[in-house]
Amino acid sequence: MRVLVIGAGVGGLAIANGLLDKGHDVRVFEHADALRTSGAGITVWSNGTAALRELGIDIEQIGRPLHSLRSMTETGRLLWEADLDEVTERLGSPTVQIPRRTLIAQMAAALPPGVLQFGRCCTGVTEHPDHVVVEFADGTSATGDVLIGADGQRSVVRREVLGGAPAKPTGWASWQGLTTSDLPIAQGHQTLNIAGRYAHCGLIPTGDGLLHWWFDMPWKDGDPVQSVAELRRVFRGWPDPVEHLLASVTDDDLGFFPHIRHKVPVVWGGPRSTLLGDAVHAMPPAVAQAANQTLEDAWLLTQYLSDVDGSPEVLLRAYEQERRPRALKVSRTAALTSAQRSTPLQRLAMFPKWLATRSQVATLRSGSNVLRGFARPPRVQVA
Repeated sequence: MRVLVIGAGVGGLAIANGLLDKGHDVRVFEHADALRTSGAGITVWSNGTAALRELGIDIEQIGRPLHSLRSMTETGRLLWEADLDEVTERLGSPTVQIPRRTLIAQMAAALPPGVLQFGRCCTGVTEHPDHVVVEFADGTSATGDVLIGADGQRSVVRREVLGGAPAKPTGWASWQGLTTSDLPIAQGHQTLNIAGRYAHCGLIPTGDGLLHWWFDMPWKDGDPVQSVAELRRVFRGWPDPVEHLLASVTDDDLGFFPHIRHKVPVVWGGPRSTLLGDAVHAMPPAVAQAANQTLEDAWLLTQYLSDVDGSPEVLLRAYEQERRPRALKVSRTAALTSAQRSTPLQRLAMFPKWLATRSQVATLRSGSNVLRGFARPPRVQVA
């Protein structure tokens, strides 16, 4: 099939790799003039690394393997620690931290010349019984058999084929960055999450001396965007190495990201279109699954579109029907976790290591299609 993909982010590049491997004619249209390499690090959990491996992308040698996940309060009291090596053993795939720019470059490099087309801003979508047409801001158009909207939380494809309300803010925001650090945590393999009453932060080693750090606080539209100096004031007295980190960074290192959440629709597209990733289920980063759920989408959609004899509309709706319950569950968990950040429960609950580890395994498996395997019959028939 001729497959048109809008957006060259994590989702667009992942689905392009998967579908090219199945023999499809794929073109990816990106509104920017080059790959968008902004952003900090991405924690690719067991479900994400499994999906990438199935899509032909191996990041285990270029990312930083994570061996444990530790959570404590702002007073330094340990809440729990999960053994990620055991999670890897139980789920069959590791947890890897990687700079977003490195992941994007790795997936783009695997594509043949001519697949990626830059400076192509999608402005309209028209679906016909046997094809779909995409219009671009430069007056050109493209015709395909299937259209995939992987164009993020402000998706033009979603607006064109579904309409509906945009993603809503959750009342929190992240201030984050990815910087070179000589702190011991940057040389290790452990994620550290610190939960305060009115703020949270995290530090994640990302390889080659890089440290991904984030600071989450309540925020609504119209509130000021904090500077590094203000973060130093808010997080003064927090456990090591928070103050040392903030002393080493500047406002130029600081990225600001309000948290949002989409209502996940029942149907994700039209007769010849569908969505994946943030275009359909943008979620707050409270459980660090947004990119992983995007990779899950790309993997499952690749499996369905390997059936070139099936009706595109039947295949697309089947993909959505199988994928939606898992994505919706993770989205709801992320929203609930975010909403509970200002309650005492998250800072009072203490769990033994075995329970925290088993909980991590269960959570990842429950929100995953790739870890459960693909059980669809060989061919989807039109009723």
